[in-house]
Amino acid sequence: MSDQMRGLPFERLLSWILTELEERDSAFGIHRSLFFTPKKDAPYTTELFGSRLATPIGPAAGPHTQLAQNIIAAWLSGGRFIELKTVQIMDELEIPRPCIDMADEGYNVEWSQELKLAQSVDEYIKAWVLIHVLRRVLGFEKTPFGTVFNMSVGYDLAGIKSPPMQKFMDTLEDASAPIAEIKEILARRFPQYADIEISTRLINSVTLSTMHGCPPDEIEEISRYLIEERGLHTFVKLNPTLLGKDTVMRILHDDLGYNEIDIPDQVFEKDLQYDRAVALIKSLTESAAARGLTFGVKLSNTLAMHNHRGVLPGEEMYMSGRALYPLTMSLFRKLAREFDGELPVSYAGGADALNVADILACGALTVTAASDLLKPGGYSRFLQYIESIERALEASGAASLDELARDRLANLDRAAAEARTAPRYKKSYHRGDLPKVDSPLEYFDCIVAPCAGACAVEQDVPEYAWWIEHGDYDKALAVILARNPLPGVTGYICTHLCQTRCTQDNYEAPIEIRALKRFAVEHGKAVLPRPERESGRKVAVIGSGPSGLAAAYFLALNGIAVTVYEAKDRPGGMLNLAPLFRLPRAVIEQDVDRILQLGVDLQLSSPVKSPPEELLAQGYDAVYIAVGFPRDARLDLPGFDGDRAYTALDFLERVAWGARPDLGTRVAVIGGGNTAMDAARTAARISGNPVTVLYRRTRAEMPAAAEEVEDLLAEGNELIELVSPVRVIREDGRITAIECI
Repeated sequence: MSDQMRGLPFERLLSWILTELEERDSAFGIHRSLFFTPKKDAPYTTELFGSRLATPIGPAAGPHTQLAQNIIAAWLSGGRFIELKTVQIMDELEIPRPCIDMADEGYNVEWSQELKLAQSVDEYIKAWVLIHVLRRVLGFEKTPFGTVFNMSVGYDLAGIKSPPMQKFMDTLEDASAPIAEIKEILARRFPQYADIEISTRLINSVTLSTMHGCPPDEIEEISRYLIEERGLHTFVKLNPTLLGKDTVMRILHDDLGYNEIDIPDQVFEKDLQYDRAVALIKSLTESAAARGLTFGVKLSNTLAMHNHRGVLPGEEMYMSGRALYPLTMSLFRKLAREFDGELPVSYAGGADALNVADILACGALTVTAASDLLKPGGYSRFLQYIESIERALEASGAASLDELARDRLANLDRAAAEARTAPRYKKSYHRGDLPKVDSPLEYFDCIVAPCAGACAVEQDVPEYAWWIEHGDYDKALAVILARNPLPGVTGYICTHLCQTRCTQDNYEAPIEIRALKRFAVEHGKAVLPRPERESGRKVAVIGSGPSGLAAAYFLALNGIAVTVYEAKDRPGGMLNLAPLFRLPRAVIEQDVDRILQLGVDLQLSSPVKSPPEELLAQGYDAVYIAVGFPRDARLDLPGFDGDRAYTALDFLERVAWGARPDLGTRVAVIGGGNTAMDAARTAARISGNPVTVLYRRTRAEMPAAAEEVEDLLAEGNELIELVSPVRVIREDGRITAIECI
């Protein structure tokens, strides 16, 4: 695939669309089932700049609004506020590659349009006409046009007043000549569309995009020119730096955990300052109002910072995506309070389907997205935006977006505060890497689902999820049992690495795959296959933990007689040490019973004390040793040995076999793994008091599963980070304190 953008002639674009619709029922790869169908009286329709706007969402000025194909794809998916790619006088730039890094939060290098001005205006006009034609093709002509093109220009007044830029803007305001040429093509090649009325004015509004560090006077002069001389509704894009460095860094570092981000002082010093911005907004609002125009702000621009990732070229890069949302909402709140909720705002800054309704409830006129559209689903993600808006309107009983935003300032207070605490905006939220697999993709290879590739037993997750979706729980369970002999157990305590590679994480959150497995076990009926013939072989398995049980299961399925020797009086091995609140005993028993139904012979209280070779001498063809490593790593701490000091496995085993150790009233647990979490939560239940967990590193570095830590804290226990115990202090044999450094 080329990295060069090339426009296609109008005739070829329309032929492409019509042919693809006829042959594949899709356009530009988007299936008709994913087309947005406008509704005449939809509650989310509004009036903007004197025109009807069918939806308040659309693509932000960026990679999604350069070519006509991009614009059409956004429109087909429900985008109706089309923010055209920002253009400037310098239209022959060498764009550094790569220019976008979207591994998680988004980053890009400063770049402008990749097309020349004449090419850009040509793309916008082709898209404009194609939208008019598609309204007839798709049967939408009975609904209002409902689409607003918003011009975006930069970056200095001299460039904007240059002849090429003047011609660009003049053409978008009056495209009579180029549209006449396209209508001739329609009459000649597509006469069924020749009579369509097409407005020759594409825009009556503009968003001013200024370079980071643009002087305030320059911003005001450009805005006055656009308002007073060109008569355009004007929005000015503002930077998050208006919040000030202390606030920005506190949000990024303390609230969200993006500790690797470093923003030099000069980024804040050279940007527009808050007081000057307020004065500028007041002055330009008055100027626009005197001319019957709207002046507002675009919130927000990307955030300049040091290039800490090293993926993009250069020393500086610009942040977008989910990490920008809490910053932009804080700036939105600050400005809205400053102007008593009356400041028109066009929003772009980490918007997605899960927060779009909140943003609109805060009074934003439009919401545009760029980073979010770069994720799987692309433009079709807009459908989820619209669904979210519809649900919010219905839930609030609002008949319009104005009613949804009737308490906009209160909504903003809440939304801005939640943005700084909600897990989904924190660095730690996406715990896995990109949903990719290690194996190369050959030309004729089958695609491996990332979730299955991450699974230790390579379970066919998409397959059993599909059967669950279609209501056949028996087949779902059969798919699981094909590779997993302990579906009940793993439905509760599997580390579910599959979820760290779930592609749904790119939309909102990973699918709860472990919970799906548990659902299949609870609702499906297992019908285990019997081997076609007995092999005449027999195998001894030493140990009935997960490894021994799995070996017995697969051996039995292959017609091999299996005897399992277990030293204790119950099967399961280390599974029995899991607290009941994490793994009910009945679940272990159900999985074991299923294995025994295959004819496996389980010998409890039968430790194997002789060498395994003696079992071979007794007639076994093979011996599988699955004794595990059930020993604690003891702490070499002065004062540890003595009353009320337990190693974790010893403590959990005592409890599992019915004991209730005397813990006193104050309990400390040293460590940060899952076993430490189990021990702490169990101790809290026995002692009846909160437990303190001591960990030598930070919470972010704890090896315990994040959900286990969250459960620990949710139950009222305490975590003390960055402490390393050096001795246990005792008085008369009783523990009184733990000395830490």
